[in-house]
Amino acid sequence: GPLGSPEFMEGVLYKWTNYLTGWQPRWFVLDNGILSYYDSQDDVCKGSKGSIKMAVCEIKVHSADNTRMELIIPGEQHFYMKAVNAAERQRWLVALGSSKASLTDTRT
Repeated sequence: GPLGSPEFMEGVLYKWTNYLTGWQPRWFVLDNGILSYYDSQDDVCKGSKGSIKMAVCEIKVHSADNTRMELIIPGEQHFYMKAVNAAERQRWLVALGSSKASLTDTRT
């Protein structure tokens, strides 16, 4: 995209759904500071199942599990996510972090 625009990234992350079904693969898309998720890549056309604004969320990594991360908007949203491996989590953390940073810097 144009210079200085936030990252675009997409791929599979496992999202904690509930105790019944546990971790489920979801298709995540980071675009223009918003991380949205879908049931699968084929379902993108159907609209997202949910989304989170990077500018206002906290990114936390799991202390023991190097594939896990959390995105939190206190009192609003809490995404528990797991990458397929540590390297993939790192890729997402870099993209999410730089997206968040570029948004936070340009907001007046």
